[in-house]
Amino acid sequence: MTMQADITKALGVAPWQLADDSYRPELHMLKETLLSLGNGYIGSRGSFDEALPAGVNHCEGTYLNGVYSSEPITYGESAYGFARNNHKMLQVANGKVMQLTVDGETVTISGASSHSRQLDLKTGVLERQWQWQGQSGKRLQLHSRRFISQANPHLLAIELTITALNFSGDIQLDSLLDAGYPGFQKKDDPRVGIMSIADSLRLLQQSCDSEQAMMLHQAHGSGSTVAAAISHQLPAAAKWAANHQNEHCISQQFQLSLTEGEPLTLHKLVVYCHSNEQGDVSKLQQQANTLLQQASAQSFASHLAAHQQYWSQFWQQADVKIGGDTALQQGIRFNLFSLAQAAGRNGTSNIGAKGLTGPGYDGHYFWDTEIYVVPVLSLTQPETARQLLSHRYSQLDAARTRARQMSHSRGALYPWRTIGGEECSAYFPAGTAQYHINAAIAYAIRSYYLATADNDFIREMGAEMLLETSRLWLELGFFNPRHGNRFEIHQVTGPDEYTAIVNNNFYTNAMVQLQLEFSLQIFAKFPELALKLGVSDSELANWQRAAENMYLPYDEQLAVQAQDDSFLTKKPWDFANTPSDKYPLLLHYHPLVIYRHQVLKQADTVLANVLLDNRVSPAQKARDLAYYEPLTTHDSSLSGCIHSIAFAESGSIEQAHAFFGDSARMDLDNHHGNTDVGVHIACMAGSWLSLVMGFAGLRVRNDGLYFQPRLPHGLPELEFRLCYQGRVLKVSLSKQQACYQLISGEPLTLHHAGQPLQLSVAAPLQCTTGA
Repeated sequence: MTMQADITKALGVAPWQLADDSYRPELHMLKETLLSLGNGYIGSRGSFDEALPAGVNHCEGTYLNGVYSSEPITYGESAYGFARNNHKMLQVANGKVMQLTVDGETVTISGASSHSRQLDLKTGVLERQWQWQGQSGKRLQLHSRRFISQANPHLLAIELTITALNFSGDIQLDSLLDAGYPGFQKKDDPRVGIMSIADSLRLLQQSCDSEQAMMLHQAHGSGSTVAAAISHQLPAAAKWAANHQNEHCISQQFQLSLTEGEPLTLHKLVVYCHSNEQGDVSKLQQQANTLLQQASAQSFASHLAAHQQYWSQFWQQADVKIGGDTALQQGIRFNLFSLAQAAGRNGTSNIGAKGLTGPGYDGHYFWDTEIYVVPVLSLTQPETARQLLSHRYSQLDAARTRARQMSHSRGALYPWRTIGGEECSAYFPAGTAQYHINAAIAYAIRSYYLATADNDFIREMGAEMLLETSRLWLELGFFNPRHGNRFEIHQVTGPDEYTAIVNNNFYTNAMVQLQLEFSLQIFAKFPELALKLGVSDSELANWQRAAENMYLPYDEQLAVQAQDDSFLTKKPWDFANTPSDKYPLLLHYHPLVIYRHQVLKQADTVLANVLLDNRVSPAQKARDLAYYEPLTTHDSSLSGCIHSIAFAESGSIEQAHAFFGDSARMDLDNHHGNTDVGVHIACMAGSWLSLVMGFAGLRVRNDGLYFQPRLPHGLPELEFRLCYQGRVLKVSLSKQQACYQLISGEPLTLHHAGQPLQLSVAAPLQCTTGA
């Protein structure tokens, strides 16, 4: 199958900037997503400060990571163990709104004579410039800067500069805290959640005076209480005039005295916080007041400097430079920027499939975090990776409970979809049945540990998660006496959601084998943890036996690893007679129709081969890739990056480059047509993996770092940095040469094209590439 080619270039192409040079109503929702801001806790879509003209589709959204409402799932027919409640990431009060009025006329984009915006990826600032002319002929020049602070997790800050171009006089500013903006839904698309602030938040109390305004809400069903508050830093020519409030909105009204040609600048500060403790809201109110006072005590410039310092340090460590293609350079930087904005950093929140940029998938956390994101962050921002794994540890008890609900007497089963730890997948064949979420979490622990050698993490959290998830596999699988007591795992769904409820999914079985072997290594290295956690020798022996006897289905006739026991016997999908407008298949065919065929939504066995590294021979990987890729629709955004790595590994570099390009600009070019409801976080992480695992050939193994560089023609240069076990390593590649430089840390041995090389700070290495 070929990748989807239809693209929508909504923004200009530049190495460090997303430029919006024209207002196009039909692209407004897409731009709202692409120009979103976030800091791992607060996320806010790139909507205008003022109201939009009637009839323009948009999706306002301000979100707090880990804050959710809960509602019962309604089934026509239910059964034991079905998920009972759905979690939804909350829309919270929008503090961005700043509405100007001139002589009774509302200032909106419909009166704009010019308009442009730029999101600076270096600094995380969204800047806007536009001119407006009213019916009276009066003209305003408007300039704003907006950022969500990376230094203060609770703060959103806005600077607004207004210049009267052809008059002097007073205008009106209404600055809002809006908890009544419209919800959003997209019918007939299961990937898009239905969000409504009115249905998820209940007002507890509000307050407003001339200096600040605050709203406190209770989230339905979850126990979370949310506070939002605003204050302003005003020049002498701006004066408070009045307050207006109702159940859904507080408006502070100001009179601004303008002098022709003289800019007037004011600042708005918005703070958010929440509590998961039910009861007295006074503590939360006090916290919000304190946060607002602390923020107001500093200037906008001071907040901005601290915010920019974070981004400077981030790019110093995480930037990737590629040669030959400005569009792809922009794509990889935007993707890294988005990962940093979305990842929870407090150990109590994760990273949703759409980050904090839109309502897609209700804001749920999936396996995307562990298979795609954590491996990237482990090598670029290891502390953030640790926090994401800490979040999974915080929900271990909920995973134990879910295992009991699923009739497993021991172990833990992590949910396929969740925010608060409870399984939220209402469609179990492609949800609960994806038991491989457990193996994904184990893989992430392994990736993090190989990259960091963080023994404290293993002692505090990692070993216990490995224990409980490994115990689950011995509960689910069994030694089949009809097949020589090989270890089999039945009735599961692998990564390919176009094939459900099968026996012996190759990916699942292989990843369980990898997990069990890694768990055995950990408990052998830390025997005191086995004693502490109650792991017996007999239990470890059972893990060893299961790993050694794991059944990995293989078809001798085709010489490929079979996706599962039945996949290769199914009728191939008729791609030749499937119209292009019938993709993605999930929106046009009943699941049973899809399940009956050899057709893949995304990489499955191919994904296993990438993750298993040298456990599978290159020749076997090449045969599997040749068989499965033509059957793959790539309807999932998680697919292209994995195929990029697989093609690079097989030596098909130009095909790898094509798949990388699709992943790198998945959202900037809206390849899947649904970026308007949020970016594709796992795909973004995957684009980094395509570069570093694919073209640089990096593999992190027990005995160190291995590189096998091979660059495509369209990407003649590649440079990136890695964090590895307390070191910072710079890798610079060209078609002819590889340079490895140790920026800081102890000397190490790395492998280039199979050869061990000694690297120290004082002695960089230059090697010939395999190009």
